[in-house]
Amino acid sequence: MQQKKSPKFLDKLFDLLESEQYRFLRWSDDGTSFEVCDIKKLEKQILRVFYKQKSFASFIRQLNLYGFKRTKIRRNINVFAHRYFIQGEKKQLINIISQNKMKVLEELSNQDNNLKHQIYEAEHQQLTETLKDLQNQQKQIQLKFNEQIHLQMQLKLRIVQIMNQINTHDITINIKAQHSYQLLCKVMQLIPNNEQHKEEMAIIRSICKVFNEFHLESMSSYLGSPNERLTPLPFYLQDSSVSLDFGSKLGQNQFYELLQSQATKIFEPSQVKQQFMI
Repeated sequence: MQQKKSPKFLDKLFDLLESEQYRFLRWSDDGTSFEVCDIKKLEKQILRVFYKQKSFASFIRQLNLYGFKRTKIRRNINVFAHRYFIQGEKKQLINIISQNKMKVLEELSNQDNNLKHQIYEAEHQQLTETLKDLQNQQKQIQLKFNEQIHLQMQLKLRIVQIMNQINTHDITINIKAQHSYQLLCKVMQLIPNNEQHKEEMAIIRSICKVFNEFHLESMSSYLGSPNERLTPLPFYLQDSSVSLDFGSKLGQNQFYELLQSQATKIFEPSQVKQQFMI
């Protein structure tokens, strides 16, 4: 703990000792203390002139206030010493602090420490609150993220359910179409192929045409982009491993030949010829 300036009392006393103007006020031989050899002269020529004091006792109290130690050598010689009051080292006087000022400086230091502690506590509390806010925000974000994941999973499950329903529906339609074809085959076998039943055959051929158009449309979608197809192939093409280029004329001819060859598994050869002449 250090002050900005040396005490005026000690500063003047040091100058008086350095001037060697007064024989009754002098440095000791080693320069680590000073001696007062004549109390009366000190009071009259020094204290009353420079310090406005009248008694040697006041001078002693003043030195005690700055932490000087007094030792008496002989009857009229008093020696005073302080570790920072040394001959030729006036710059050390700044380290000599009075007890009153020491208390003030200690109080200021304590206040400064208290203020620093309060600032630290305030900053620590603010950082703690900020950390809690960030943790709460992180929890909220995590909750929202979990909700989004849960919603995404529900959507995926719903999509799978819908695709299963579509697939089941298509399979059902395909089965019904197969049954319908089989019934049409039986009907065509039972109806004689003559002028008398020409109208009935025309109706059956019209129905077959509708089936063929439906399956041709499905096959066109399948051959054009297989990955986009959600419905199964027509039942009379499901066991075929032939790859067709439906966009070319040759691919279309191969497609019709494939239809004919697969349809003969259900229809009579004459009936197949009649269907594809529609």
